Amino acid sequence: MLITDLAKNHGDRLTATDRRLVAVLQARPAEAAFWSAADLTEPLGLHQSAATRMAQRLGYDGYPRLRDALRGDYLAGDGPSQRVRGRLERHPDDVLRGLVEDEVAALGEVTRHVTQSELDDLADRIADAGRVHVFGHGNATVLVELLVRRLRRSGVHAVALVGSDRDLAEHLASLGAGDVLLACAFRRVPRPLPTLLEAAAERGAHSALLTDTLLSLSPQPDTVLAAPRGRDDAFLSLTVPMAIANALVLTLARRAPERALGSLDRLGRLLERFDS
Repeated sequence: MLITDLAKNHGDRLTATDRRLVAVLQARPAEAAFWSAADLTEPLGLHQSAATRMAQRLGYDGYPRLRDALRGDYLAGDGPSQRVRGRLERHPDDVLRGLVEDEVAALGEVTRHVTQSELDDLADRIADAGRVHVFGHGNATVLVELLVRRLRRSGVHAVALVGSDRDLAEHLASLGAGDVLLACAFRRVPRPLPTLLEAAAERGAHSALLTDTLLSLSPQPDTVLAAPRGRDDAFLSLTVPMAIANALVLTLARRAPERALGSLDRLGRLLERFDS
């Protein structure tokens, strides 16, 4: 465990307070890897600055850098089978009930992390955009397909950024000022994402990230919609980010009704013609 190795290597520099904080990080690695400084210090009656000083004595310039390292260390040993086992161990007898309860709990926390004003701002940018480029990797491609389909239905020129590096590069070549890059990424940073964000910044496009825990990226997206999907040591679904994605599409319909609802009306009439 990284925190144990750090404590051993820098033990002579740690104060008694530092050791209390390290002990908490060692005891609860699955949760602590995603805590803020306040989450770590307040239960111990300490100021957030104690976390900063502890991180610095462990060789980091601040607590966020230490937390990112701990998160990377934890996730490196966090395989799919481990997460499924964790879910099954928590609900061994009634998988369906346990899953539904966990998803409802996670959904109930969404509005603490993502606000309607953030959705309003991003929806306005999408409505004004020439094109919206939607990126996802792995499981996130499910969200890419959902968003691209629903944005197109709402009259938005949406492009799916999926496939090989060459495929991504061909799409990025047409990225322009006023466009929107909307990325979906969870747990780990997909290898192409930093390049996509750099390209968006260079071209004057607005970048947005729909995520759960990826809060420290370089370059940083212009907009971050981040909400936990549940316990980070368990099997997690896309229920929470899918709810946010659907809320974004509905917000677009409210903010730009003539465009979105008018496009949906045209779609309905075309479908009737195909069905006749």
